[in-house]
Amino acid sequence: MLRLAKNKKGFTLVELLIVIVILGILAAIVIARFAGATKESKESNLKGNLRTLRASIETFKANSKSNSYPPTINDLWQGTLSDVDNKTFLERTPIDPFYRANTTAFTTGTLTPGETAAARDAKIAGGGGWTYDSANGRVCANYKSTDTVPGTPTDTSWGDAYNLW
Repeated sequence: MLRLAKNKKGFTLVELLIVIVILGILAAIVIARFAGATKESKESNLKGNLRTLRASIETFKANSKSNSYPPTINDLWQGTLSDVDNKTFLERTPIDPFYRANTTAFTTGTLTPGETAAARDAKIAGGGGWTYDSANGRVCANYKSTDTVPGTPTDTSWGDAYNLW
């Protein structure tokens, strides 16, 4: 006659399933908590890049013999203008973290602080990188408020947060 051991050690299938469900719930909470961290770090990086660009543009103007802004953002790092004795003011053009681009588009009109997103959208090309107004030295992220880039906010006012001076 076979005897069944009554004191078997181990977990039952139900106990294992309960533990797996609990771990799944905890994992979902943790992932949801940190999902926004990527966007926030990109926003912080973008704002830092804008501060760097704006400071470099103002430094260029202060060192310029003609007291003017650089014709292009690339002139800040290429060091080819005699107006500033071939000095460089940036190591390179910073990369826009949302589009991963360092291209520069020129505005089709003068950028002014406090204008509406629609007014600014009409003056910029969109597509990532930077928009530069060499007439007044203003630079902003080259975004339209209607852009839909993965990871970026979807409301229609998000462009304002990166274009304040």
